[in-house]
Amino acid sequence: MKIRILGNGGFYNEGLPYNAIAIDGHVLIETPPDILQSLNHSDMRPSQIDTVFISHIHGDHCFGFPFFFFNWLYAGEADSHYEKGSMLAIIGPAGLREHLLALLRLAIPPKHQYIRDFSERAKLVEVDEGDIIAVKGNIWFSFMHTKHSLPTLSLIAGATAGPPPSPERALKEALFAYSSDTAMFEGIHTLLESGAKLILCDTNGEKESDVHMSPAQLIAAARVHGLAGNSGRLLLGTHMSRRILSQENLRFAQDGEEFSVI
Repeated sequence: MKIRILGNGGFYNEGLPYNAIAIDGHVLIETPPDILQSLNHSDMRPSQIDTVFISHIHGDHCFGFPFFFFNWLYAGEADSHYEKGSMLAIIGPAGLREHLLALLRLAIPPKHQYIRDFSERAKLVEVDEGDIIAVKGNIWFSFMHTKHSLPTLSLIAGATAGPPPSPERALKEALFAYSSDTAMFEGIHTLLESGAKLILCDTNGEKESDVHMSPAQLIAAARVHGLAGNSGRLLLGTHMSRRILSQENLRFAQDGEEFSVI
């Protein structure tokens, strides 16, 4: 499984590309306002994507969806999913469908063809904590609630040639985990205890708060789980307010980086 960092900035940030990630070149995590630019900077095209995960409906995670979907659907004669009749899988929390439809109607006149196409070409899967679903490319996803101001899901991902694991085994068999927006809570320890070889955690808070985890809080949790040094597993802070390379023993994800986890 290859994880590429497309962006690493949070809602409050000093000019960083917004948080977004690609898995194996065809799965997109988050559609922030600048998602088209972030894909382009990584030499990726919207047409490569067959699956999108959106963790929650705050603007820095989904306001780019209308532009992504328009370009995914229509761009390029050879790549046009409109001509191919392709379906786009979209995964996220309850209420995501109606929220994305509202964004589509705000982005362009509400009678535009692509709004009708959304109903025909987008397969919405609204999920909850503990659900396990199969994704194209022998990937599976599981989900965990975070501590945030509205329903938000962390993502736990793995790969298998057979059926996805049971909920009881998903954390142990995970290759990758992404906390999305969260304050520090017990679930972060659950992610850090998982088998994931790469873990990305929100660090948009400059200090302890009930909105975002701070780097200091994540560093303290990493020490508890032996992830503060070279453990063969990599913990990265992301969703940052400013560009930071490292702080104590914690590294921060940088846009353009790619990681292989097996």
